[in-house]
Amino acid sequence: MFFKVDSLTELNDYDEIYLDSSLFPSMWQQLRELISNGKRIYYFTRPWKWKEIRERFKEGLKAKIGKVSKTDKGDAYLLWKVYELSLIKNNTHRYFRLLNIVYVELRPLLMKETLLYGNLQRIGNASMAGVDVGSDVKILEKMTENIERDR
Repeated sequence: MFFKVDSLTELNDYDEIYLDSSLFPSMWQQLRELISNGKRIYYFTRPWKWKEIRERFKEGLKAKIGKVSKTDKGDAYLLWKVYELSLIKNNTHRYFRLLNIVYVELRPLLMKETLLYGNLQRIGNASMAGVDVGSDVKILEKMTENIERDR
């Protein structure tokens, strides 16, 4: 069964949930709740294969969805086809990774740290080029330290 939902909480009645590789920051809280409620959530680990997968299943995609171009419902169908095939071949582990609470807790912090560190480097480079950056460097250094401590 495949379908698109607007909120992950709509999937609360399912024990296993399979997501495409797009794990957005707005999803972390919902993922935490579902995992805490005992749901097993897997995400697609090979986003670079979407074009190949779309080509392979284009006839079925056109019959089910009405078009081959990218749509959320089409992606849900393709994800289901990958899951179905990987079940037959007994290799779901190749295409899907189980999310755990540690990953869901750490990933948002690592994303923030990466963004802050990149901004800190840009401001540092601007400072070396003679741009007056004022107290921006100190603020970003403090924010980065706080995230590292929270990890």
